[in-house]
Amino acid sequence: MKKLFTFLVVLFLSVPNIWAFTFQWAPIDPLFREALADPYACSTSFRSLGVLDEASVPDSVLVSNSETNQYEQIVYDDSSQRNYWQMKSAVNFGLLRFSIGPVQAEGYIQGGLNTVFQKAGSVDSLGFDGMYGAGATVRLFNIIAIQAGFHHFSGHWGDEILADLMEENPGLDLYSSSSIYHLEEYTRGNSWLAGVSLEPVTWGRMYFFAELPMERAWIRPGIHVPSSTLKPGSDDTSQFEYITGQEGLTGLTAYDSSYKAWRLQAGLEFRYPVLDIGSLFLAGDFQAHQDGQTLHQVGGYSPDNPWEFEITVGGGFEFNQTVLGRKMRLECYYHDGRFPLLNYFFQRSKYVIMGIAISG
Repeated sequence: MKKLFTFLVVLFLSVPNIWAFTFQWAPIDPLFREALADPYACSTSFRSLGVLDEASVPDSVLVSNSETNQYEQIVYDDSSQRNYWQMKSAVNFGLLRFSIGPVQAEGYIQGGLNTVFQKAGSVDSLGFDGMYGAGATVRLFNIIAIQAGFHHFSGHWGDEILADLMEENPGLDLYSSSSIYHLEEYTRGNSWLAGVSLEPVTWGRMYFFAELPMERAWIRPGIHVPSSTLKPGSDDTSQFEYITGQEGLTGLTAYDSSYKAWRLQAGLEFRYPVLDIGSLFLAGDFQAHQDGQTLHQVGGYSPDNPWEFEITVGGGFEFNQTVLGRKMRLECYYHDGRFPLLNYFFQRSKYVIMGIAISG
């Protein structure tokens, strides 16, 4: 036994740097890379977006009506525009990375803005989204990365769209204290987010995310709020009752305990090297929203309702040359799901999007 122990110690010490310790303050290449096909990945992009049918055109805002006790869509534009520009400026980078042999760990921080505006006419901005998050990532043997932290989403209507809304509906009152209408927005602030990325081969990757609102969280619209959620800063105020009350909705019944407002996400990525220039890639992203069980309407919830699903598939070419640890790619995707602005969660859209993107 003593000889075996001595042999193992000698073998361990004879392998140079196998357990060497390294440290980096702020590595710009994150251990958990952004998903290629995720519409809300924290990467920077400029894209042309074309919806494929009239039903996919975002032409309305969502309001709550305290007289009818319902949510309503009010049209702001009847021009049926089909083409848009999308711009997203976002970053995802590591903090304080430690490495010991095959084990790497780091904190991470990410955030950015996303906007879509019309390509024709007055080129109005439909709105913009804010997103940010932070947490920690552990990567083992450069094969599997595990990430956990918090995540924030919030949607905001474009001023020009609201001006169009007032022009199209001259009697509409959204801002006085006596108004029966209340403008709706989509917010998830804040949520727990956990993810796993598996890269068993250099040319393939699969990933999975699960997002769950915190016990105390801001969630809009009110009919998306789980019954167990509390108002931040309060010990016992129901967020469901608080938000629906702000929206002027009354007499609503909270949901059963199975409804948590989960968001689940999974995807696949494949790369094929082309000389020393870069790689052709294919990518797909699939998302499931439990808030789809509410049908986005008062009285619409049932535990038997299906979740709402989204799918994005496509590909392109990614160049090997990097700038500050970031790679550029040309890409094209087909999407069937929500329009890529959070406040339009109620708008199902089929669209094709193409352009350039930069990420880690």
